Amino acid sequence: MFAKSLLLSLLTVSVANAHFTLRYPEPLGKSAAKQDQGPCGGYTIDANTAVTEFHVDGDAVAYSSSHPEVKVLFRIIEGSSPDGANSYKGYPIVEQYGSGDFCEPTVTAPKSLVGKQGIVQVVQNAVDGMLYACAFVKFVNGVNSNLPDTCKNGTGVDADFVEDASLEALFGTSSTPSSSETTSAPSATNTPNSSSLKSFSMVAGVVGIAFAIIGGL
Repeated sequence: MFAKSLLLSLLTVSVANAHFTLRYPEPLGKSAAKQDQGPCGGYTIDANTAVTEFHVDGDAVAYSSSHPEVKVLFRIIEGSSPDGANSYKGYPIVEQYGSGDFCEPTVTAPKSLVGKQGIVQVVQNAVDGMLYACAFVKFVNGVNSNLPDTCKNGTGVDADFVEDASLEALFGTSSTPSSSETTSAPSATNTPNSSSLKSFSMVAGVVGIAFAIIGGL
């Protein structure tokens, strides 16, 4: 009984910690303890919230994820409320393979937002549910030609375009995805490589073995 309880506890901790950290733009908060709480992982905007300039013709969104496979939405929201009616898809939904650092340097926003404040929301549809992180930004003209050091892709991290009804549903019926979506390939390799798929298989195998052990206890 003790072994069964211990194993269940370890599995729970493992899943709970399998979140992501938004590195750029500056996130509202760095803790992932409430990242399953939309729309911004348990954080809100206040007078002390840092504001990052975000270039509407192309800027970076960088994060580090502990998931070996996850679907990701980069959402642009007008105004300081994450529940604002006007939101846009800053980049096509991608599926990331392999855990670690990931950066998309060409996320865009409508030119009509220049001079306004808004929110860059990153939503991951992961094995442990929907996960959220937000950054408060001011939209500026042009392309960011001075990308941050955090804009990098980890070894074995790949990505491809994908459809996801759950992520698309976040737009509701009153908002309109951006008409200026880029159709270029994700910044990581399009096709998942053998190492990233192997990592996913290993994780799935470990979880399967763990539940098999539980069933036999």
